[in-house]
Amino acid sequence: MDNSDSILNFENRNIVVVEDDISNFRYFETVLKKTRANVHWIKNGRDAVNYCTDPSNNIDLVIMDILIPLITGIDATREIKKVRKDLSVIAVTAYVSQDIQEKCFLAGCDEFMYKPLLPKQLLDSINHFFKKDRISSTLPLEK
Repeated sequence: MDNSDSILNFENRNIVVVEDDISNFRYFETVLKKTRANVHWIKNGRDAVNYCTDPSNNIDLVIMDILIPLITGIDATREIKKVRKDLSVIAVTAYVSQDIQEKCFLAGCDEFMYKPLLPKQLLDSINHFFKKDRISSTLPLEK
């Protein structure tokens, strides 16, 4: 089987998408649903902090928009990482700036990506973090 044709299997993985724009969320949802991941949508930074720091929520990874309501994605990440240092956070933004990228990493983001994202780019990044967890996430889905 050609590896480029296989779809990554993130079944039983919980991915939080923090994004205030519905069309951007729908894009992430469409890409991630093909992997069988559980996708949770959060629309602002304050709710993201509350959800991601609640120990009853089993979260594997966060995709964090930077420019979101109430508190920024940078500040939300900083607060989340105080409680969940192990939680991988991928920062995404349409604003190309070395300063924003630096602030994201200083806040604790594990990856920084510019919108628009290609599906392969996003999935490869997520898979990288899941492999770091030493849990295989590269099993192909049955067609």
